[in-house]
This record gives sequence, C-alpha cells and structure tokens, in this order.
Amino acid sequence: MKFNNYIFTGFGMSKGKYKITNDDIFYAIEKEFLSGFSKEKVEKSEKFLSFKEKNPNATAFDYFAGNIMGFYERNHVTPFPPTLKKLYYADTSLELGVEAIQNALKDANILASDVDAWYVSTVSPQEQAPGIAARIKSFLVEDTNHTPAFTLSSGCAGFNVNLEAAISYFETHPQAKNIVIAHSETMSSFLTQRTKFVPYVTFGDAAAAVVLTKTQSDEKFGVININNFHDLHMLDYVGVDHKRNLYMNDSLIKDRAIVNIPNAANKCLEKSNWTSNDIDYFVPHQTGNVILFACAKNLNIDLEKVFLDGQKYYGNVSGATVPLSLCLLKNQGKLVDNSKILSATAGVGGNFGAFTYIHKNLKPSKEPEIRIFENKNILILGASGSIGLKLSEELYNKGANLFLQANKNLKQLSKFKNAKVFTCDFANDLSVEEFINNLKSLNINFDSVVNLASTINADEVYKVNFTAPVKIINSILPQIKTTIFNLGTAAEDVEFSPTPEWISANRAFHGYLASASGEFLKNGIKTIYLQIGFVEDGISKTFDEKAIFKFMLSVRQERKLTVEEVSDIIQKSLLVPKVLRIDYEYENAMVLGRVAYKLDVDV
Repeated sequence: MKFNNYIFTGFGMSKGKYKITNDDIFYAIEKEFLSGFSKEKVEKSEKFLSFKEKNPNATAFDYFAGNIMGFYERNHVTPFPPTLKKLYYADTSLELGVEAIQNALKDANILASDVDAWYVSTVSPQEQAPGIAARIKSFLVEDTNHTPAFTLSSGCAGFNVNLEAAISYFETHPQAKNIVIAHSETMSSFLTQRTKFVPYVTFGDAAAAVVLTKTQSDEKFGVININNFHDLHMLDYVGVDHKRNLYMNDSLIKDRAIVNIPNAANKCLEKSNWTSNDIDYFVPHQTGNVILFACAKNLNIDLEKVFLDGQKYYGNVSGATVPLSLCLLKNQGKLVDNSKILSATAGVGGNFGAFTYIHKNLKPSKEPEIRIFENKNILILGASGSIGLKLSEELYNKGANLFLQANKNLKQLSKFKNAKVFTCDFANDLSVEEFINNLKSLNINFDSVVNLASTINADEVYKVNFTAPVKIINSILPQIKTTIFNLGTAAEDVEFSPTPEWISANRAFHGYLASASGEFLKNGIKTIYLQIGFVEDGISKTFDEKAIFKFMLSVRQERKLTVEEVSDIIQKSLLVPKVLRIDYEYENAMVLGRVAYKLDVDV
C-alpha cells in the first residue's frame, strides 16, 4: 500500500534585527516607562531566595521573567522601546516573511517557481490589501506565475490552520508537489501605547516558514494527524483593536489555554494511536511556563520533552512560534529520521488545534537549479566596474549569454567564454555609434538590458550617465524583449554636495526612463530603476569618507552594501521587478526601488 505523505522538507526563519533582553525591560521599569512589576514582592518570596542561593547574581526581575515566565531574550524590528516613528523605519511582516520563505526554499533545495501554493498568516500585515501571501509571492516569482496565494488573518494558531488547509489542497490537487506555509509577525508594533511590562517580556518579532512536500511511500510518516477547533470563550480575551492596540486578559487566557491545548493534543494522539510516551518532542505554541508546564502535566509529558528554545530566545512570536521551533530543532540536529513530534496551539480569536508528525530527512529529488538564466541574452552596459564584473560572473555561471560593454578590465571580462565583449567609450559619440551598429548587426533579441554605466567626471558625466544610454536604448529598442534595468543612487533623493553634475545627470536618466516606461510596457518591456545606498567598492572610493558618512546618516543607511549584495539584488530584479527588502513605488509604469536607505518623514 502506498501512502501519501506530507513532510517538511525545508525550514527557514528570520527575526527582528534588535535583540531585547530582560535587562532592557527592567531598565524601562526602573525609569517608570513600564509598570506592573513588584520587585519587593519577588524578593520576599521563598522561591526567589532559594534560587538566589544557587544564583547569587540573579535579579528579581530576571528570575521572574526568565525562570517563572520563561522568557530571556526576544528580537524586535526596532530598538527598545518601540514607537510609531521607529516603526516607519523598521522591517515589516512582509520583509521578515520573504526572508524566512527564501531560507526555507533554499533549505528544501527548490526554486520559488517549484511552489504550487502559498499559505501565509499574520495579524500584523504591512498593508490591509492585497494579502501578505500575494505580496510575498510577488517578491519571489515572475508575474506569469499563477499559483494560488492564501492569506489568513490568524495569530497563534495560524500555522496549524494553514497546515490543515495545505493538506486539503494536496488532496484536491493531485499534481501539486510543494506548498509553502509561513507565518510572519511584528508583535512589537502593537506595543507602542502599552505601559504594562508583561507584553514586552512576552512578545517578539519573527517569521518562520516550511516547505510541505507530498511524497509517496510504503510507510507512513510526515503529518500523521491534524485537528483545529474554535473556542468562543476566547474571542474577547485577547486581540488587536482598530487602533492597533493590543488587549489581553492574562488570567483568562491562561485558564482557557490550559484546557484547550491538552484537549486538542489528546485527540490528535488518540487518532494517531500514540501515547504521550511515544513522542520525542512536544512543540507547543510558546506562551510562557505557567501555561506550558500545566499543559505538559495534563498530557503526562516529561518537561525534558517540551521544546521551549523558541520562547526562551525569541519570545512569543504568535503563529510563527511552531515553525520557528521546528527550524531550531533542525538547526540543533535534533530533528532526525523518525523523530516523533506533537504540536499544539491556542490563541487569539479562540482557534486551537494540534498535529502529530514523524520526520524523515529526504534526499533532494534533484540537484540545486542554478542555471536560472539559461540561454537568456543579457546586455550589460558598464560591465567593467566592480558591480559589473561580479554581476557578469554570476549571470555567466547561471547560464546567461552575455553581451558586455566596457572600456577597461577587458582581460577580466575575457574569462567569460563565448561572451561578446564590446569596447566602447560612452564619452565618445563615434564610439557609441559604432557600438550601436555592432549591436544591431547581431540580429538577436536581448532578454534584458542592464545599465551600470556611471562616472563622476564632470566633463563626461552627462554623456556617460545620460546621453549615451538613452541613445543606445532608443536605437536597439526593437531588440529588447523583457526588461530594462538601471542602477541609480540614493544621492538622487537628497543633497550630496561633492557631485552636483553626477546627481543631475542621474536624475535626467531617471526622468527619461520613467517617462518612456509606459510606451516600453506596451511592447512588453518592464522598466526597473533601482536606487541604492553607498557600496563598499566602486565609485564610493572616489569620495571623501566623511562626506559619505554624513550622507549615510542623512538617509539612515546603516552600513555600506557589498558588491555581492548588489549583484544579487539585480539578478532577482531581472526575474521579479519588486526586489527583496526594498521600498518601492511606481513612476508611470516603472518600478522605482530604494535599497539600504530610508528617507526621513514626519510621523
């Protein structure tokens, strides 16, 4: 007998960039920013005094938050404490979700184009519509991809609900092979108007994702059983109101969770023909020791089997908790063949449920697909700079047919076998004309044209940064099939005094592409204009470091980009116009993106 098995083949996670410790929260309490903690009461307790004997450096708050509640560290998308203005500059649930899913796809050894459906849940979306699943998908696949994307507005139980829905999708779509299930949450965004310390101790910001793969086998493994229920008694005890304020009744939440989690877990164990002794790990939604220890006791599960690292080091990250914990188990080498896992959740809205799971480390069905630009004809203008050289190398290794314009570093470009290298000086009109004629004589179409050409030489800047690329694009437009890409600079947005000519020439080309993008689109050509902050190599070396540092402060660029990062972003943009971890908008039909910097706003 062949079983249809549903197995986790890829795990990925991401987190807010700012680590928040219990010391940070206690400092806020001491400064009367947060309330509700009685240091004196804890210091008088016998349990604390006994703990203090073995741990003489322990503070009352660290004992309460860490040992009693079960939280030591968490990560937020802003420095502590979160404020509305800080949130403008913070990563969103979208950015965390994209990163987590990318990591899961990489772990599963598949491409985004191999995914048959997308299930993503959150209660802290970066926008009301479209749903986060569709938005994340738009960052990862080409616009010809028609796989369904489902957004679920659900908190703690979101992953469990989506897991059951994904299995149902497999059952009704026999051709489906891989489904992405993810949850992304920025819980700290709901704390800007909170004064009680408990939510700050409890909540963290993170995203986690799995790739669920259908496979057939003579033995049963993967998801063994799954259930989901709803408790109306929980409906008004925890949630987020229309002003994005978190409300929660701690004691009532505890009382219902202690009932609901064991209830769902026991039903799952029974249908799986398991007992609590059969499991290797209990991976609950991690809401704190008071709830989880009681649940483990009710389920007759040894505390050694209760996996709580997610809670300890990342906080309660809502529906991301379970997939994040699975990711941690794998990273710690604990998720091995035939590992038996029981998971149970309960939370906002009253949803609760559980699943049982037997893990298998399946070998990838194929080698990593790296030649994603196979037989694509790509013309790179300005291929001889540091970014151009790196991009050419990456595209060459991924199967592209390269056509490279350069006026230096020709020896380095010659290593790309079968690449067509053109020597052309953009500051010389005759050289540009000859280059255009050579391109026309090829009698081929270019899938993408990538313009990296740039100079800060005041005598040449208008020809190199504006006149020549405009003339080339207009002259070979009938040969361009899919994408026109240009790499711009953050200096277009704010004053950068060393090079007014450089900035004005870039702005001129920016305006040309934006104006022409509508006509380009009529011919099926996407236009992408990507403005980036300063890069470690290349043109930034010609500027005074003090001027660069001052500029980076003005646009909130935290560090210089690497050449490798820029190359990676360009490659992604050639596949999908909206690029990972950027602010983007549309100018006419042109996608305008900003990478590594944020402009100041009044909030």
